[in-house]
Amino acid sequence: MAKHFFHCTNGVDLVIDGRGQDADDYNLDLIAQEIADRMVRALPAAFDWSAWIVSVHDAGGRQVALVPFPAYRRRTRTGAHRRDQQELRPR
Repeated sequence: MAKHFFHCTNGVDLVIDGRGQDADDYNLDLIAQEIADRMVRALPAAFDWSAWIVSVHDAGGRQVALVPFPAYRRRTRTGAHRRDQQELRPR
């Protein structure tokens, strides 16, 4: 196992992983998804995650993976998911 850092960004804002964690290369995607899930749960429900990714770096600072956040939709204040306008149109 090697130490990896899981930074999150949308291209404007950046959340730095200053501690990192030991991980095998085959687990990087799974760990990145878990980190994305934790961020989504920790921040306000109305936040738009559509442009966010987890940028995984090795201990040398080299980028070794880019993992997009899952396709979260914005939530209303009641916590219900908001559908896109296209989904509401009859076909």
